[in-house]
Amino acid sequence: MNTVDYVVLALLIITNLVLFFEVIYFIVRRNTSNKLIRAAFERNEEKFNKTANSFFGGILNNYDKELIKFNVAEIQKDNNRAEESIKNFDNMKLSNSQEKKLYPKIVYYYIDHNKKQEAKKYYEELSKFDVYKNKKDVDMTYDIYVNGSHKYLDESLARLNKVKKEELPTLEKKIAKMYENKKINSEAKKYERLAERHQRELEGNRRR
Repeated sequence: MNTVDYVVLALLIITNLVLFFEVIYFIVRRNTSNKLIRAAFERNEEKFNKTANSFFGGILNNYDKELIKFNVAEIQKDNNRAEESIKNFDNMKLSNSQEKKLYPKIVYYYIDHNKKQEAKKYYEELSKFDVYKNKKDVDMTYDIYVNGSHKYLDESLARLNKVKKEELPTLEKKIAKMYENKKINSEAKKYERLAERHQRELEGNRRR
């Protein structure tokens, strides 16, 4: 083998090793995350902390671990644990990418609990970013439920025949709220009933 052959062989070996370790890293990270999720669902703080503080737990940073707690608390509708996670996030130095991922979740959380001032705080934090995932929906939801506006009404009505069935009840609820903001109660009640009916249909299909 000449020098070029040795160089090519070395590069192939290095590439394969990098791919190997990336696969191992992905598997270990996923398994550690799953253990933390199970512990969070079980509300087993000791088990969660033991996994989080283990050797492999070091693969996940504090933000990732807290995000698991927050997501599970939301699913379980455990407001105390969710609020505790938000306080913990406030004490962390978050990167821009973390803020863009986290703050929309917190805005939605506070809107769901009708805490407008808290929603405003995190929405204003998001305003420093020109682009982030689901920005249009965050803007729309905030405008409807915090600002009490109906400026997205025509646009939302035009989308009714275009959205997926899974998204229809949420859109209809927003339309109902915009009609309520507009003081047209008959239309608000109409779309509330439609949202309830379509939600029941979705749940019925899932049980089949």
